[in-house]
Parts: sequence; structure tokens; C-alpha cells
Amino acid sequence: MADQLCGQFYARLLNLPDIVPSDHALSALTTIYDACFLKFQDGKFGAANGVLPDGSPENPHSTHPQEVWTGINFGLAAFMLQMGMKNESIRLTEAVVKQIYENGLQFRTPEAITAAGTFRASTYLRAMAIWAIYLYF
Repeated sequence: MADQLCGQFYARLLNLPDIVPSDHALSALTTIYDACFLKFQDGKFGAANGVLPDGSPENPHSTHPQEVWTGINFGLAAFMLQMGMKNESIRLTEAVVKQIYENGLQFRTPEAITAAGTFRASTYLRAMAIWAIYLYF
């Protein structure tokens, strides 16, 4: 799952102790980046919610695991920055923003969008997580 470490991100953001060791978090982020982003549609759209290690869906008929949730992706990108993965973070953010703009959704950012451009829950507030990225620049 792309957002499996959100608690770790918030703990660090609030200067609380780590929930998992840093090397484990970094290993998980690297795996998420590889499977959910790079191997999902060749990294063109963002990180899918949940896929198998080879980037394929566990269930090809299920919707949510194959969606790119914009807010989760921006939170993931902020966590990557927090963990020193700047290049990966920028590439992920660019892919999500590009998909939003190419589908004409820049003024109604959706909660979820698919590789086919279908979306749901436009103007969903979780996408405001993009502002967390600016904390690390």
C-alpha cells in the first residue's frame, strides 16, 4: 500500500519518536516507489494505492488499489523528501500534477484518478497535502 507509512511521516513531522526504524522506512519507501509508481503504468500517472511487487493489481477487477489518490501521493512525496529521496519525490509529484492538468482537473483536483483518466470525488481536500512538500524545500 502506498500510504503504509503515513504514521511514520506524521511522527517525524511532529518530532515524535520513529514508529519503525529509519532503515526499514527507507526500504519500504523504495519498494513503494518501485512497485506502486515505477512499475504501475511505467510511472506515468503516480503511485497506485496497492499493487503486487511487480506493479500488477492483486485483483484486476478491484478499483481502489489501481487508483492514484492525489493526496496520498503528495503525502508520500513529502515523506520521501523528509527521508532524503528528493529526486524520487519530484518525479512522483510531477507525474501526479501532470495527470491532473492533462485531464483538465486543475481547479477540481480529484481524490482518485485512474490511468484511463476516470476520476471521482473532485475538489477533495486530501489533495491539499501538496503543501507538505513545501516544508522540505
